[in-house]
Amino acid sequence: MFAVFHGIINLSARSARTPQEMAQSLRGRLNALMQAKDLIRPGIMGTEAHAERTTVGDVVRTVLRPYEDDTSRERIMLRAPTVPVGAMAVTSLALALHETTTNAAKYGALSEPTGSVSITWETHGGDFHLEWEEAGGPVIVARPSAKGFGSVLAERSIADQLGGKVEHDWPRRPTSSLARPRC
Repeated sequence: MFAVFHGIINLSARSARTPQEMAQSLRGRLNALMQAKDLIRPGIMGTEAHAERTTVGDVVRTVLRPYEDDTSRERIMLRAPTVPVGAMAVTSLALALHETTTNAAKYGALSEPTGSVSITWETHGGDFHLEWEEAGGPVIVARPSAKGFGSVLAERSIADQLGGKVEHDWPRRPTSSLARPRC
């Protein structure tokens, strides 16, 4: 966990133009991680019978909560089975989802009133796959020329902590896929 914090701070410092921008960036990322960890805290603290587990759906809904409004049901669609996720995977999953959501709100489908996001996940054998697909956002004609620090951090976290990978499909429609062996 502290390695994740260290990475967040270092990358935030490199990309921020002002101290206020760095503080805002750090607050958003750390808040997403804190809320995701709250999902597993009862198991960690021993206050409930179940172990340190929650579901992918709980993590996704928690990260997306700040972006909900009266039109959320039409704009943000989740279609997936109940998939448990262990405490060790929650941090990386929440961080990757937070970065993807932030980018959608700034540059993608969630930046437009008619934009929508479809998030699906599934397991095949022992593998887990999550797909984030946007529609109705600004037209993206090419892959971005450079990755932002949040995208780099999310990809490193998924790779280093979970042994997974993040892929993006441009420009057809902004789609991000996260694949890893088991959650």
